[in-house]
Amino acid sequence: FQQLCLQLEQAKPLTASPAPSSADMSAEAKRVFEAHDANLTGKLSGRELREALDSMKLDSTSPDAMALLRRFDADGSGTLSLSEFQQLCQQLEQAAVARAASAPPPADMSAKAKRVFEAHDAN
Repeated sequence: FQQLCLQLEQAKPLTASPAPSSADMSAEAKRVFEAHDANLTGKLSGRELREALDSMKLDSTSPDAMALLRRFDADGSGTLSLSEFQQLCQQLEQAAVARAASAPPPADMSAKAKRVFEAHDAN
């Protein structure tokens, strides 16, 4: 989560990669938004945003959630509307795709793991 936030803060250009359709991402973001809008205001508070991020397997702290809220709160309301939350989700997805694209291919990882194992296999 920290790395995703860092990428968002640095606003690195993202490479073009296949990603879920925007309709799929938008529908999923709406589902998560509605599930965590506990007081049914049509807005996510910092606490609700943190819970939404946690449900998306993006374990976050309250300061992380508040930093994201401030960054994506376009209207300055102190909360996130559905469209603001969808923008956040889109940016998180793009950052995850960019991070995955920069990861070493599995074959390289296997070769490295084998070399490390063989170097430390005493018997």
